[in-house]
Amino acid sequence: MMKTQTYLGTDIAGMMQAARAEARRIMEANNGDLVADHKAILDRLEAAELITDEEVQTLLDLYKLGFEAGEGKADPQRAFFESRDVYGKLAAGGKASPVALVVASAAVGSFDIAVNPEGTTTVTIAKVSYGSSLAGIGAGIGSLLGGPAGGVLGGAIGGLLGGIVDDKKGKK
Repeated sequence: MMKTQTYLGTDIAGMMQAARAEARRIMEANNGDLVADHKAILDRLEAAELITDEEVQTLLDLYKLGFEAGEGKADPQRAFFESRDVYGKLAAGGKASPVALVVASAAVGSFDIAVNPEGTTTVTIAKVSYGSSLAGIGAGIGSLLGGPAGGVLGGAIGGLLGGIVDDKKGKK
């Protein structure tokens, strides 16, 4: 028989309830301001020492790029390339935390690049894309279960789920 260590509070139902309660708390505290909601998520990651203050600002700027493109306030193609450049600098700098990299990658991955029937490339992003936010939430949950490595895995899973949510709810 294989022995496994049991972690208190890691049942799926319990985690879902905790995530809902925390999401409600954050949303109520920020009165529907989605950028402030995302900042609160990033602040939690910083408090857990998973990302730095500088990374908080970089990741918030990435979120704003996608948010504004999704709201029709910025060109999605331009926002995608700018997001990709920010991620590239973060990754190439050699000092970024793994959690910051996974959240940044999810922000870039939230853009959908496709070739339309006429052969031209289109870049879109869902209105209120969830890729970056769910990556941050996933990183926070994952870090509780497995430290920084759990944060990276949780962030990746959260980002993937965010992409699925975006596709299910459709584009603007």
